[in-house]
Amino acid sequence: MSHRVPPLAAAIVFVAAGLVATVWSTRRAVIHAFEAVRDGQAVAVQQAVRAELVDLDGPPTPDSLQAILHELEPKGLRYLAVTDARGRVIASAGNAVGTSGGAGGAVRISHAGDRVRVEMRVALRHAWGRGTWWITSEVAPVEADALRAAAARTLAIGALAALTLLAIAVWLVRNELRRRARERERERERRLASLGEMSAVLAHEIRNPLASLKGNAQLLAASLPQGEKPRAKAERVVDEAVRLEQLTQDLLAFVRTGELARAPVAPVALVREAAGEIAIELDEAAAPATWSLDAARMREVIVNLVDNARAAGPPVSARVAVERRRLVIEIRDHGPGVPAEDRERIFEPFFTGKTRGTGLGLAIAKRIVELHRGTIGVDAPEGGGARFRIEIPEA
Repeated sequence: MSHRVPPLAAAIVFVAAGLVATVWSTRRAVIHAFEAVRDGQAVAVQQAVRAELVDLDGPPTPDSLQAILHELEPKGLRYLAVTDARGRVIASAGNAVGTSGGAGGAVRISHAGDRVRVEMRVALRHAWGRGTWWITSEVAPVEADALRAAAARTLAIGALAALTLLAIAVWLVRNELRRRARERERERERRLASLGEMSAVLAHEIRNPLASLKGNAQLLAASLPQGEKPRAKAERVVDEAVRLEQLTQDLLAFVRTGELARAPVAPVALVREAAGEIAIELDEAAAPATWSLDAARMREVIVNLVDNARAAGPPVSARVAVERRRLVIEIRDHGPGVPAEDRERIFEPFFTGKTRGTGLGLAIAKRIVELHRGTIGVDAPEGGGARFRIEIPEA
């Protein structure tokens, strides 16, 4: 089934991405606009100061500068000073934050904290004389701050809208993926149910004739001389009958359902018992003392995995542990491993890479594990081989 993103979610993501791009570009534009408005406001205030100084009847005094400062304070003026050509302060008002910008130019603009410092050289003529003066002012960017605050609110709304759209898109995608997963699971259940009904009928129908065939073939083989070709042929019939009998048993095991007989079981002992005479390296350092399992049916699962591991390539190793309140049982071999494209298919009924076998062993194992509300999967561990991992939550 396709895993494409739903068209509506894709459209929402596209719109959200556009909003994010717009917010980002707008933010950069606002930064540049703030800087331009800030410096422009400072220069405008400085011109207003110059005009006020021209209207004075005498040399600037602290009182006259304080009056100008008070008048222009709503526009951001915070400090005002007049110095002569030698740099001596004639009068000042307010508290300075910055320092002189140094030599050069008729206008010097610098920044100190949140203020813009403007130093302007002017030639003034008054009734009391003429000369060259330096007017120094420090201006708080009142208008620029208001612009930045308004822009920040707009950007925040845009960013919130983009995040909301992205959240909706994520929800739609996740909801669609869950819906598709449920559809796949329902389809799988329908397919397995149909297969189970057919398998059960087939197994019951051939069980009695097969038992008769096997019994008569065994009697025939026993009545023939040892070492003769007829006896060998009769024994082959018996072998094939045994294979068919195993197939019917596997089919019935596959379709068998019902309640589990769960009880506290020692998982380590269960793995050792299932391994039987097969030599395995068992890691039980983090194993629980007991876990609620259907011992008989879980033994069937582990026997199947251990047998498969031995056939794939020894040595066989196992690990029993508790992780995140789940029982973990791992069986690993050192064979060729399972190709990535087959790691889901190997748990489907009748899928097998062996020349002999029914292809039902792992399907039965998956069914039993899922009855325990657990999961089973396979991966490729470092060092080669295949590692089957069972996880079973607490009952």
